[in-house]
Amino acid sequence: MIPDIESPPRRSPRRTGGARPLSAATLRALRHDLFALSTRSAPFLPRVRHRVLRKLPYVLAAFFALDLAVPTALAASERLGLVWAGAAALGCAQALPVVLALRWPIAAWWLSLVAMLPYGIGLAAMGGSAPADAPWPWTETGLIAHLTVTLLVAWRAKPRVYLTQWLLTVLTGGLLTVVLTPASDENDLFLLALLSAFGLAVIAVVRGRSEAEHKLREQEVLTEFERTRRAVLEERTRIARELHDVVAHHMSVIAVQAEAAPYRVTDPPQELSDSFASIRGNALSALTEMRHILGMLRSEEQPSDGRYTPQPSLENIEELVANVRAAGLRIESVVSGISRPLPKRVELSAFRIVQEALSNALRHAPGCQAEFELSYGRIDIRIRVSNSPAPGARPQAGRGHGVLGMRERASTLGGTLRIGPREDGWYEVTATLPTNEGEGV
Repeated sequence: MIPDIESPPRRSPRRTGGARPLSAATLRALRHDLFALSTRSAPFLPRVRHRVLRKLPYVLAAFFALDLAVPTALAASERLGLVWAGAAALGCAQALPVVLALRWPIAAWWLSLVAMLPYGIGLAAMGGSAPADAPWPWTETGLIAHLTVTLLVAWRAKPRVYLTQWLLTVLTGGLLTVVLTPASDENDLFLLALLSAFGLAVIAVVRGRSEAEHKLREQEVLTEFERTRRAVLEERTRIARELHDVVAHHMSVIAVQAEAAPYRVTDPPQELSDSFASIRGNALSALTEMRHILGMLRSEEQPSDGRYTPQPSLENIEELVANVRAAGLRIESVVSGISRPLPKRVELSAFRIVQEALSNALRHAPGCQAEFELSYGRIDIRIRVSNSPAPGARPQAGRGHGVLGMRERASTLGGTLRIGPREDGWYEVTATLPTNEGEGV
């Protein structure tokens, strides 16, 4: 029985400064948000392309602010006895934040809060001569303007910001009431606190619902992506299973039969033994690459070391030529230019094009004579594979996808491929592939 392993005792956290770093960081963030006067909010209609329609919220806000500024100026002139210029300045100061809140919400809120002070201080300074029914500490329209600014800020700012602003508004109004002790009986501070609290609650619910719907849409997109990805992986697994059950099985049988065939004949000729050995070697090579392909299909992500991807390079060209020569193809090969390492995708595509061209020559023109030429250029490589007509036999028509695969490999690299008969009756495949060595491997 395995004994229980006791976990090491935990040290009790030190109380000195335990929650202080978090509180200090929160306060710093709140202070930064409250005094971010230059912060600009996004446009109200970001998806509207028409320029006039994008300006429509600002036009409506300007008309609304003007409708608030005039009654505020008239009330200030009548109750405080201000000259028209001073009353107009106070009316504009209390109404202008409605327009500014659309673009600079934090600065607009501070301006609206400060704009209430002259009216409240002036009303308290009048003492007994102030009208008893004058609202405090805003005018009626000033209260509407500040409430509008508060709600506009709440629609854009973080909850901690507009809740702190609401609290600062109530504290400022309460402080004015306690310090100045106005003679007015109409204290609108409680009304503003109640209306703004109700408006903030509604905005919080609407914003929360909107954010929840946005997150739900994002989750639906991720779910659809995962569903598609799972379907692709299942299809790749199915293909890998079919390849293993069909191709790998038959290639294994070919390799075993080729290895056992020379022992069925007494003293077989050396040419026959070499031919069976070549067949077995090709079958084993095909099985090795097949295992690589199966590993690539069954893995969700291709490893960075490339162990699942078969990547022959131009260094294996000589082996390829020797292989088809052993299969009976009379071929002459020429390599010109300065041989150098190239990007892996270039070397792989070049190898596959040569491999497919030589395989087509063996398959469709048995007994022909072939020529292969590889030329290294300064910015590209050129490949030419040609073969003579099959002696005494009509060429077989191809039904596979080899030519299409060669074209796709060349076009993917930005190269060119030309396939077709020559004037002398030979069939030729020429490809030019840019090396793009500056892009890395």
